[in-house]
Amino acid sequence: MATLSNFGEQFAAKVLEKTYPKSVVGAITNNDYEGEIKKPGDRVNILSFLNSILLCDYSVGTDMSSETIVDAEDQLIVEKKKYYNFSLDRVEELFTYGGDIPENLTTDAAKVLERTIDTYVLDKFGSEVKAGSWIGTDLLVKANGNTNASIVTTATGGTITVVFDSSAQDDATAAQTVENPRDGLSYFGGFEQQDLYKGIRLRSTAAFVTSWYRISGVTNSVSVTVTEWDEAVSGSDFEEGLTLRGLFGGDGRNFPKYGAGEASFVTYSGGLGWEVQAAIATSVTASSVYDQFTLLAEALDENDIPSEDRKTTVPPPVVTMLRQSAELQPSGIAEIYSGTVLNGRVMRFGGFEVVAAAGSRVSTRAGRSTSSGNGASLVLSAGTTGYLIPANHPAMITYADKWSESRVVDAENQFAKKYQGLFLFGAKVPRYRRKYGALLFGSV
Repeated sequence: MATLSNFGEQFAAKVLEKTYPKSVVGAITNNDYEGEIKKPGDRVNILSFLNSILLCDYSVGTDMSSETIVDAEDQLIVEKKKYYNFSLDRVEELFTYGGDIPENLTTDAAKVLERTIDTYVLDKFGSEVKAGSWIGTDLLVKANGNTNASIVTTATGGTITVVFDSSAQDDATAAQTVENPRDGLSYFGGFEQQDLYKGIRLRSTAAFVTSWYRISGVTNSVSVTVTEWDEAVSGSDFEEGLTLRGLFGGDGRNFPKYGAGEASFVTYSGGLGWEVQAAIATSVTASSVYDQFTLLAEALDENDIPSEDRKTTVPPPVVTMLRQSAELQPSGIAEIYSGTVLNGRVMRFGGFEVVAAAGSRVSTRAGRSTSSGNGASLVLSAGTTGYLIPANHPAMITYADKWSESRVVDAENQFAKKYQGLFLFGAKVPRYRRKYGALLFGSV
């Protein structure tokens, strides 16, 4: 007859042993933190510096300028508390002829925990990837005499308000249908909740364009609040007295501190249009997937992210497309099938280690609504739902966990034993490390 005096602890250990090799969290996160996890609500601190060191020209006989370094401390909070509590009747006798019961229970618990952790961690990409690092179909609304955008800075960032006015619509505070020059289709021109955390920038029909800002809140259909991608509001790369970078424009990649003299961001003649990044899910096919992954790589390259140890987490249909991709036929066969499946790894592709995550683990989101008509005749149709397919370096997400307690107790008024356990975990994307990730918003 099996001994059950410490089965709870053995069960917990075996669950973790079986979970870590299967869960993708081990491949796409790090555990670089200070502190010790002991109980729910514990915090570990992660220090970040929000501006790069500024190099200045030295002049003999002139005092050097001193730069203030802006630092931020992010806290990883052990916010998730998951438990199991099940009972087995006359378990000692069952073990005498059902020797695989502990193994089956361990495997099942590991599978549930693995799926729960992966879903929790992967869900963070849709809210934490740096603005400007989303890949999809952008929605561009061009400025004209009656349709334009304005921005007002605040203590935490700013507010972008857009105005629509046409002969078909007298109310300029309501959004209308616009044709998107990116794909030639008609969409709702205002803002929707699915725009949250994506990038937005202002631009003219000429060369003026601001940097990408992070949509931090959707106030209504014509107004959003924005912050810098790292939520910084000051530093050597900010214009004096302003809380957003690049307000005086640039070429889309480089933004001189006070622009190149084109115009003030407030009074640009002819008004300003706007662009929401990856507002619409782009179609992912076997013929397009390689190009789309090169765009993910480019987004990481532009942020100077190390090329080694990059990961991408994809659903099974995209794994199939990668295997069907012409770029890997036939020379890429070895790259497709080499290696063992550990932490969901299935292949290498385009400079990424590909990790597969099935079912609900990979997040989805609705795209921008299509529409027709304006004003009272405005008709909206739900936008295409797409996968949020992340690419990242493990430095992006810090993860921590602890098996808090596990035990076996006798059930009251029953000839049974109860198996109970409590698992604690949490994850955090420090603000500065948002640039270590990129996101493909794609439909399959």
